[in-house]
Amino acid sequence: MGRHVVEETAGLASRVARRLRKRGWVVSVAESCTGGLVASLITDISGASTWFNQGWITYSNESKMRELGVEKSAFDSDDAGAVSHEVAIQMAQGAKFQSGSDVSLGITGIAGPGGSTDDKEVGRVHVAVIAGDYFLSRRMDFGDNDRLDNKRSFAAFALRLTLEALDRVDENEAVVEEALSREDSEVSFDTSQLDPSSEEWEGSFEWQKGPRTVAEDIGKVDLASLTDWDDKE
Repeated sequence: MGRHVVEETAGLASRVARRLRKRGWVVSVAESCTGGLVASLITDISGASTWFNQGWITYSNESKMRELGVEKSAFDSDDAGAVSHEVAIQMAQGAKFQSGSDVSLGITGIAGPGGSTDDKEVGRVHVAVIAGDYFLSRRMDFGDNDRLDNKRSFAAFALRLTLEALDRVDENEAVVEEALSREDSEVSFDTSQLDPSSEEWEGSFEWQKGPRTVAEDIGKVDLASLTDWDDKE
């Protein structure tokens, strides 16, 4: 692993830390393929206890369901079904409700060398970020690299996406602050009309009191499909 890659991920974690400290927010992370690497990078920074809440390493489908409340229907018939927008979002959603954090991440992918399928190659990762009622989920394919290289690339991608999500939250602060002020709320949304093959899902959740149900108005979920990664910072 090149020194510049290690320095890059550490720098990204520092930038995320600064953004969270500025807002007084805390983050929690639900990881699968990265095996706790994102949480490790974040907690390498002194003072992380003020803005990092907790993390989960849910490697198996069963642990994702048991620990984070990912629904069984989110998985396909094979293990690679765990690598999807649906699962990444539900992992982030579970982390948010279990921890009460302002920001949460869900990360699921195929680090290799095994685990690929006909339509999901080694090096694919899905990352979801939730902040307030805003969610952003994006897929990236890094290719058939060394397992550790892929894990590092996945972690850097997750941190970059977190920065981008925080940028977008800054643009619509009033809505997010309202969502964060609601206590004991559950979130519901219907992803059945979203295209699983799209590179990105983006939108807002419908917040309400009581148990999780299917959102009645799919129009409240906005879908954007982007083809290129754009690191704005």
